[in-house]
Amino acid sequence: MGQYNLNRILSPRKIAVVGASESTGTIGNALMGNLLAGGFPGELLPVNPKYGNIHGRIAYRSVQDLETGIDLAIIATPIQTVPELIGECIKKEIGGAIVISAGGKESGAEGLRIEDEIRKAALPAGFRIIGPNCFGVIRPGGKLNATFADGMVQPGNLAFVSQSGGVCSAILDLALKEHIGFSHFVSIGSMLDVDFGDMIDYLGNDYSVKSILLYIEHITNIRKFMSAARAVSRVKPIIVLKAGRSPAGARAAASHTGAMVGEDDIYDAAFKRAGIVRVDTIQELFDCAELLAKQPRPRGARLAIITNGGGPGVMAADFLARNGHEPAPLQAKTCADLDAILPSCWSHNNPIDLLGDSSPERFRNVMEICLRTDEFDGILVILAPQAMNAPLAVAEALTGVMQDNKLPVLTCWMGGKSIEQTMKYLNDAGFPTFDTPERAIQTFLHVVSFAKNQELLLEVVPKLTREVVIDRNMVQTFQSTFSEDGFLPEHAVRQLLSAYGLPVIRTETAGSSEAASLASRSIGYPVAMKLNAIDIIHKTEVGGVFLDLRTDRDVRSAFQAIMQS
Repeated sequence: MGQYNLNRILSPRKIAVVGASESTGTIGNALMGNLLAGGFPGELLPVNPKYGNIHGRIAYRSVQDLETGIDLAIIATPIQTVPELIGECIKKEIGGAIVISAGGKESGAEGLRIEDEIRKAALPAGFRIIGPNCFGVIRPGGKLNATFADGMVQPGNLAFVSQSGGVCSAILDLALKEHIGFSHFVSIGSMLDVDFGDMIDYLGNDYSVKSILLYIEHITNIRKFMSAARAVSRVKPIIVLKAGRSPAGARAAASHTGAMVGEDDIYDAAFKRAGIVRVDTIQELFDCAELLAKQPRPRGARLAIITNGGGPGVMAADFLARNGHEPAPLQAKTCADLDAILPSCWSHNNPIDLLGDSSPERFRNVMEICLRTDEFDGILVILAPQAMNAPLAVAEALTGVMQDNKLPVLTCWMGGKSIEQTMKYLNDAGFPTFDTPERAIQTFLHVVSFAKNQELLLEVVPKLTREVVIDRNMVQTFQSTFSEDGFLPEHAVRQLLSAYGLPVIRTETAGSSEAASLASRSIGYPVAMKLNAIDIIHKTEVGGVFLDLRTDRDVRSAFQAIMQS
């Protein structure tokens, strides 16, 4: 249903809390407490037959006793009661519900049956549901904290949508520590109705949202997700942490959300095609959130590295190189400007090594030079605490010139206890802080990849001729070729695609190293070689794949290696 009625859930004026309570330690009590503490300006209507008043508000015995036209119902009662409650909400013309209740499809067949009942009641009426088995929703701009979490994030321009309540609570806690603001903070749980495609579509049309972060365990409607992501990625970065890469992770995700997860390579390709930036860890997701929330987006990968230690500068350059980049070269004028203010033994290159005895003024002067040139897309400042400089004094000297700049500035104050006060100062001042150069650069490159993804989004697949010719006889012959597991040999897959008129690369089958050599010369180098065995699906894991083979010797060696493996 896309964006339909989502505004009544995410920007409600009247909220009914079904299962509200005053009992300490209950979700119903935490929900009411957070809504009140957050300063929700609308009307709160607690529903619980056990109480006459809850948190100073008249309690209703049931949903049937409520007035019509309420925007949002927050349901925190046992999952078995939810189908009937949804029916009552629909009769009262309530716009939608956040179902906190757990015990749906993730718990087994009975939970799946209950979710089917909820869906049958809600879908025909256009009744929107976030959840079940979710953490809730926070929208700081509307003073809405419809969760059972501790704390309220400050307003900002980041939107975060997660399938996991646990990840939500972790990110929330980090956001409070690092002073990161959010426009929306949404836990969508089992996605009985509202899914990632709906949320991307909605957030993409909200002017207060500048960037979108997603924690995904599985995607329900792939077509809707891809359509929404491709449209929104043209104007706003979408950063994804997709769990379930390994078989063990996939099993854990299935038990957590009751969903099956697909082959990870398929997700990887889909994300790239949709213009999405993918990260690998919660730390990377949070680091990207911090950079996007606090600094301008980089236009490219030209990074200036300012450091008072040669070792950290080398570490930063090495990590850039491992990721296919080099520190941006210094132009002659920039070198001349730096020569005028630095000791003669400075590095005369990027990384710009200011030497160990660098004063706060030296850091500030070099920063001013780097900011006024157009040679860089971002700046990383690394400080290794030494007896000759005070970390806090350097930070204070830099913040004045770093404010309101057009380039993203990342800070890496290395050390432990001696730099705690400085890290807090930089966070308060709005600068992303990192404890290692590698972590800072990884974050920078993740955000840089957004610009590259936008270029990919502009690529158009060539049109096929309207006259598609299908070789039906060849297609029918493949019916007997499938294995018991439903797989086709790889060479047969390409023949089948060709039978349907789809273009494929040339592939030959070879039974000896000599035949492989002859086939390679006929195709033209370079070539790839892959084991042709229908009973081995993941061929890389058994040493059955060799790429970029450029000579007869390479081909013969690869063939022998595959046979030995």
